[in-house]
Amino acid sequence: MKHDTQIEAAFQIPDWSTPGEARERLDQEIDNFVTAAAAATAEPDAALALRVTAGLGKTATALRVIARHGEALLARGHVLIYVPTLDLAERADEEFRSLAPRLPSRVIRGRDAQRPDDCEKKMCDRAELAREISGFVPSVTQALCRGQDPDDNFVQSPCASGCPYLRQKDVPGPHVVLLSHAYLTVDPPIDRDFPIALRVIDEKVWPTLIRTSHLSIEDLMRAPTNLFPNGLYGNLSRATAALVDGLQRGLPLHDHLRSSGIDTEQLQELVRAEDRSRSSLEIGPWQSAEAVKFRVANFDTRSFVASKRRRRIFDSLSGKEAGHCVGLNLAEVTTEHGSQRMIMCSRMEAVAREAPLLLLDADVDRDITERVAPGADFISIQSPPIADIVQVSDRTLSGSWLLDLNEGARRRAGVLTILRHEVDKAAGGGVLVVATKAVLSALHRDLGRSIAKGDDDGLRQPLLGAKPRWFGPRTQGVNDYENYTTIVVIGRLQPGITDIETSARAVFAQDTLPITRHVSGPLPAVASRFLMADGSAREADLRAHPDPRVQAILAQSRECATLQAIARLRLVTPSHRKRVVILSSLPLPEFPITRVVPFAALVRGLDEEPDWPGFERMEKAMRATMGRPVRGARLSARGLTEDLPLDFPTEDAAKGFRKGRTSNHMMTLCERISRANGWPMVALSLKRPGGGKSTPAFILETHGDPLHHAKELWPDLTPFLA
Repeated sequence: MKHDTQIEAAFQIPDWSTPGEARERLDQEIDNFVTAAAAATAEPDAALALRVTAGLGKTATALRVIARHGEALLARGHVLIYVPTLDLAERADEEFRSLAPRLPSRVIRGRDAQRPDDCEKKMCDRAELAREISGFVPSVTQALCRGQDPDDNFVQSPCASGCPYLRQKDVPGPHVVLLSHAYLTVDPPIDRDFPIALRVIDEKVWPTLIRTSHLSIEDLMRAPTNLFPNGLYGNLSRATAALVDGLQRGLPLHDHLRSSGIDTEQLQELVRAEDRSRSSLEIGPWQSAEAVKFRVANFDTRSFVASKRRRRIFDSLSGKEAGHCVGLNLAEVTTEHGSQRMIMCSRMEAVAREAPLLLLDADVDRDITERVAPGADFISIQSPPIADIVQVSDRTLSGSWLLDLNEGARRRAGVLTILRHEVDKAAGGGVLVVATKAVLSALHRDLGRSIAKGDDDGLRQPLLGAKPRWFGPRTQGVNDYENYTTIVVIGRLQPGITDIETSARAVFAQDTLPITRHVSGPLPAVASRFLMADGSAREADLRAHPDPRVQAILAQSRECATLQAIARLRLVTPSHRKRVVILSSLPLPEFPITRVVPFAALVRGLDEEPDWPGFERMEKAMRATMGRPVRGARLSARGLTEDLPLDFPTEDAAKGFRKGRTSNHMMTLCERISRANGWPMVALSLKRPGGGKSTPAFILETHGDPLHHAKELWPDLTPFLA
């Protein structure tokens, strides 16, 4: 039977390259860009975004090209390479040192990071206090570590001498610097006497850059401090009143404030006034620990935070003369005092563009990239996965479905059955299983192991011999599982709709049109398709947000989380046969599937069954013959109705089932059902005494002559072994 439909013109098939071709082009594109940066022929704000299939070696290629041009680059300044985590930075630095042992390179570690020479200690002895005061002081280093006292004397705290965190600031000269994405929004401790020659960002970066804050209407309207200029009180009152009115009525805020008499210059005056009237936390390294503790405890954090957030709101409102202010909206926020209406301010921190910028990501999105790095060139380099890839067609296996109080345990039992099958098939080759933390915890519990919330080490314990991991940024860029044979992905990461809309407001804050809200209930289903490995398409349903910008963010968080997990097996050039089992019906963009099968078929270990609907129905009908003295049935429409009446009550029903299924198809289907259930079966051909077309039939579980049993069932027909 043919269930597939041919791909329509609008359906995009990737422009696949062989791994060799793709790697050659990847090296060429990165080399061209880095060469221009090293020779200072690139524009200072040049940017290139490369979408590269995981497993082609984008990070390794970038390191190799930078090593190739290292001397020329470092003659111009620092090379900063940002990766998702500190662990990946350390691995990249080790690889770079093996490529270019004579070039200076180093890893930047944050205050909270473990010391490389003593994992029991943090880089900063006062890391907790530093985190507590961050944002309330102009400089954490000057507030806690070293700086000028009121008498203009240089003073440093007792722990500053020999501090490994501060030592990083004192390393002279340009370096190839490896650091985590977190440093994209703060100044890294490097020698500022040298400029940045090249900046490289590896993997998805926009989640690190987005910022969301909320301000109650009460704090918005609260009277400012005595330091606020008296002459601006009127503008402040009009601006805040117009803001609240515009948000409540859903008006284009930039237009509404201008029509209310508040122009751009007045808004910028309010921004400057908030900056001047806001008092920072005043502490310094010359103060005793008790004095610092007292000042921190008694600092008016609420007023300080409210002022910074008002300033941020006014700054957003001053950004354009007309249209909507996408980054601002009203929202209901639950606090310890109950539900409160808050003004949400969403924005995205800008990536510095004083040096050429190279972006590397397996699933980079064009529209989001344009907001992260406006004007960036975009190049896609894709190679197809080489694996047996099976995907569920009829269940999303959402967290709510798997964790349902009444049916969840039974459903998870099916998942565990599949996992057990895959571990057996892998035969020691290694099986990676990826799900949400909540689902992994429930699976452990089903196996008699209770995992406390927050116990990541507990979640990492094997599940029936499979290695558990969860969706999230720590799966990005990791090569630890490239030699594994199988991955089983359970469900999908489904962020809350409100959270996704908030992220979209941050990423697309400078857009003209407002973000469309999804009011209530599940997201609407839209027609989508599975891309099949043979170039065909299978129809599928997809829950999608009505605003394409929000959908782009959702796909980056949901679909791409699954793709990132699968990419851990490095399927482009596998060293041995690999298998991917996707326990979710979520269509994955530009990812070819070998087979799509129902969840029940996978539970039964029958993912290669070519006619599962027929298998299910015919198996049920054949099982209904159990208990009869002789079990058998004819496979013609009339025979199905007469011999299996419970499942084929009318001849029309039987004809409908037979449509598209030849007699040979029916017989081989019954043979597969018999094998799956351990029922001995004999295929027969029945003929009428007067001749004519023979009728296919079968006898089950014979303990004698099958022709004799057939004669008992159909005395008017002559049976022959088929």
